[in-house]
Amino acid sequence: MASAPQQSCGIRAGSRRPKRESPVLDVIYLVATLALFALVALIAKGVERL
Repeated sequence: MASAPQQSCGIRAGSRRPKRESPVLDVIYLVATLALFALVALIAKGVERL
C-alpha cells in the first residue's frame, strides 16, 4: 500500500521563503556594517597608543 505524501501543516515548500525586501535595506545594512568595522578599527588604533 502506498501512502500519500505528507505535507507539514499544509504549507507548500515554495511558500516558505519570505518575499524579497527593498534593495534600499540591503544598502543600509551594508553601510551599517562598514561603519561598524570602521568604528572597531578606530578603537583598535586608539588602544595601540596606550
